[in-house]
Amino acid sequence: MVTLRLPKTQIMQVCMDKQQQTIADFEHEILALKQQLRNHEETDSQETRPSPERRELLLRMEHELNFLNYELEVLKSINLEEDLAEIALGAVVVTDQRIFFISVSIERVDVLGEAVIGVSTKSPIYHSMQGKKTGEYFDYGGVRFTILDVY
Repeated sequence: MVTLRLPKTQIMQVCMDKQQQTIADFEHEILALKQQLRNHEETDSQETRPSPERRELLLRMEHELNFLNYELEVLKSINLEEDLAEIALGAVVVTDQRIFFISVSIERVDVLGEAVIGVSTKSPIYHSMQGKKTGEYFDYGGVRFTILDVY
């Protein structure tokens, strides 16, 4: 069976765009939350303080933003010229169920009309497929995936 090979450069571009948009959204939300906290501090008396929940939310969002930026750097480090024979960082994995891009966790993106899911090398599904080759299979979540192509 011959499978369609989506260009890695296009997969990468869509994933980078998605990651950068997610980062921009987080930055916007963090700025808005900081402004709310600042406004609260300026208008309220010393007896009332901004809620600890808001400060905790800000810290969690800043932590997540750092992680998103780290993942963007992982994406940038992937060598797209390397044609991989087995599943590893940078591989596109075409199965009978889905197409995966081994990179970072990115929810479904559309590449030339095909759904592609970004999978982190730290995720459980990656550990189920790591090192496998075309023609092999892996099981994850009670589903058997047959590998049609790895590149």
